[in-house]
Amino acid sequence: MPRIRPLVLTCIRHQRKAPFNNSFQNASTQFPALLAANESLIQAVHTELPWWATIMGLTCLLRTSLTLPIAVYQQRSVGKMIQLAPIIQSWGTTLKTQIASESKQKGWGYARYNGELQKQYRKKVGEIYAHYGCSRWKLLALPYIQIPLWVSMSLTLRHMTGYPLPWYGQTSDGPAQGLSEGGFGWVTNLTVPDPTMTFPLLIGAGTLLNVELNAWLSKDKEKTITQKVMTNAFRCLAVVFVPIAAHAPMTLGLYWVTSTWYSVVQNIAFRIPSVRATLKMPPLQPPPIKNEYQQDNT
Repeated sequence: MPRIRPLVLTCIRHQRKAPFNNSFQNASTQFPALLAANESLIQAVHTELPWWATIMGLTCLLRTSLTLPIAVYQQRSVGKMIQLAPIIQSWGTTLKTQIASESKQKGWGYARYNGELQKQYRKKVGEIYAHYGCSRWKLLALPYIQIPLWVSMSLTLRHMTGYPLPWYGQTSDGPAQGLSEGGFGWVTNLTVPDPTMTFPLLIGAGTLLNVELNAWLSKDKEKTITQKVMTNAFRCLAVVFVPIAAHAPMTLGLYWVTSTWYSVVQNIAFRIPSVRATLKMPPLQPPPIKNEYQQDNT
């Protein structure tokens, strides 16, 4: 029966065959250790579930415990930023007057005045956001968690299926025990691609749907050229990903389709007012601001 070699030992042996600089060598040691931890987690869950349910269930568990809380936090932070907008706008007007007065006294040119204004404005806005617990850098936390999770789990499943890993080559003598018959329906063998193309098409459709949902929800906002280019790039990526998934084993297909459609369900759920209220997210459309000079005829 095929045997999976310990991933850490395999990669360490691979390291000894080729010289690396110190920083890359440290990363090369930590990376296989992470994959080995993922493998241990998958094997632990598999003791209670068949392989197909292990992959799909663990994907939902990891997304719910790691990425969902960060996504909820980001939505709450955006709500706080919207609430803080009047304060920042008022403070910015005051700052502009102060810097203009200082610039006139010291004889600064427009470039010096504008540079000082932008510098102090960014500093103060950062202080306000940090004070209210919605620092800008925290809004970028989701991709820093979700992307490494997706890559590491994909490589771990690739290793367990008996496929070679990039830079490390062949790290196992064959697929993990039971993967060849651990599927369901027409995908009983999880070590080969989906012969019907059902899962690759589902992965591409889910990825494209996520892109279009985000584009539709921001249709009323003015987009920069960079944002438009990124949206079109992700659309192309969704199409390109179909033939990639068509050549991937079903272990990866199950993981990718579950993760992709988890994102679809999450994006849709975040647009439901009752869900947003339960998760303490700000409403999608803030209530209209009443003009203080408008008389109430009621």
